Amino acid sequence: LPMIRQFNAACNSVSFIAFQERIFHWLPLQRRAYHWLRSEFGLTGQQATVAVRKVAYAYRNKARRNTLAIFKPLGAIPVYYHSYKRDGTVSFYGHRLPFQARPDIALLGKAKEANLVYRDGHFFLHQVIEAPEAEAIIPQGFLGLDLGIVNLAVDSDGETYSGEAVERKRRIFTHRRRNLQRRGTRSAKRKLQGIRSKQSRYQRDTNHCISKAVVSKAQRHCLGIALEDLGGIRDRITVRRKQRARQHNWAFFQLRAFIEYKAVLAGVPITVVNPAYTSQTCPECGFVSKANRVSQSIFSCKFCGFSAPADFVAARNIRARADGNQPMVASAPSG
Repeated sequence: LPMIRQFNAACNSVSFIAFQERIFHWLPLQRRAYHWLRSEFGLTGQQATVAVRKVAYAYRNKARRNTLAIFKPLGAIPVYYHSYKRDGTVSFYGHRLPFQARPDIALLGKAKEANLVYRDGHFFLHQVIEAPEAEAIIPQGFLGLDLGIVNLAVDSDGETYSGEAVERKRRIFTHRRRNLQRRGTRSAKRKLQGIRSKQSRYQRDTNHCISKAVVSKAQRHCLGIALEDLGGIRDRITVRRKQRARQHNWAFFQLRAFIEYKAVLAGVPITVVNPAYTSQTCPECGFVSKANRVSQSIFSCKFCGFSAPADFVAARNIRARADGNQPMVASAPSG
């Protein structure tokens, strides 16, 4: 712990120099602060170099340079120079610590940089692994996938991955946090710390399971995966006040990221399509109308009468656009 606190205190000092003197690239910043870090904070050469890189990375975005970057006392430390020993220890920055690795860590590929993380009284070394990509398959079609809030994902075959369990967990943890915060005792604060990340871990596990199932299905049937381009969707959609907590809990970006990296490892191609009117277009006749969406869950075409779950209809339209078979837009029925 003292080493982590010392390192992050050094990062905050370098960040102040970078912000005040407007030095944001790592090279001039290293020339400015390297020797000062070693003498003032007693950092090793490797630690001083990594501290400068961490600060420079925090200012990589030009919009971020208008605000001073501050690092938490127990924030993660990048570890670029480390080695695993046969006696079950890992060596970095002059420290040699015992560690327990995943049983399959040696099978995943060559070890790269890592992050030392302190969480809930334990140290974790988040190791980046370089693994070979699988040979890309030649898809015989696409599996359309509609991402949502009530149903986290629905594919064009009609398979649904419900979000009710995630929503139920969110409500349980929200209620539990509210009661503990009202109590305000020392034991209540310990409880709050214990449940702090349980919800996010549960949701992360759910997204891993869904993404694994989707990619495995596409791989089995020699299909690509078609997704909507949902960039900036949080700014485009509005919901009622009671639904805001559920909307902000929607981790669709995480789910999509999991699907994409698992697809790369499995050799499954990903394509992104325009999301416009996918939930208002009839997949049978091509008629587009806002009135086709009877409710959040039901689609009923006002032209041909076709009816189906709305998310399934959207997934079919996503698949059609990926296949290049985008339906023609029919005119509104007269009368």
